[in-house]
Amino acid sequence: MNSGKKAMLPVKPVRMEIIYIYPCPFCGRELPLASPTQPALAHCDMCKNQYPVVPIDERMTRFLKLVNADGKAAIDQDYL
Repeated sequence: MNSGKKAMLPVKPVRMEIIYIYPCPFCGRELPLASPTQPALAHCDMCKNQYPVVPIDERMTRFLKLVNADGKAAIDQDYL
């Protein structure tokens, strides 16, 4: 190994995000959004249209992050 380079070790997650999939009502493209907790407009990158999305319950998002230790509990045990 070259003395100027460090060995590349796997990186553990530092937090998690929950992604929800919203289908575009115009073209059908599935648009991923990271836990939208407020009413908002999604922008389809395929057909360029905008459409309103139903917000996600913030308490449920916090609960899922809590029980997964913000992603740390989901790490493959072979890498701990």
